[in-house]
Amino acid sequence: MGSLCKVVDTLLLVAFLAAFLMAPLICAQTVLQETSFPEALIHLKQCYADDFQDYLMAEKPHFFVALVWLELTFQWPLALLNIYGILASKSWFNTTCLIYGASVNTSV
Repeated sequence: MGSLCKVVDTLLLVAFLAAFLMAPLICAQTVLQETSFPEALIHLKQCYADDFQDYLMAEKPHFFVALVWLELTFQWPLALLNIYGILASKSWFNTTCLIYGASVNTSV
């Protein structure tokens, strides 16, 4: 059982690291001026939107902008907190992970 928990913690760590990096670098381009980002990141977002025909990233509807603000103001700090909780084996990690999961599930 202990090894299964370590595998799950490793998978969660990878997911939280991805959320921690992608939110300010890619998703923030939806709500902030693109001129404040490096050209490489702007090109990466454009390639993603074009290749996968993601109209949410391309057209930026109002509900999607609100969800990105939710991600940047609430879920992103929780991802950082959960990364710390995993690495430091904090007892409150389960609670913050549940809060993060409920927020992501609700927004999806």
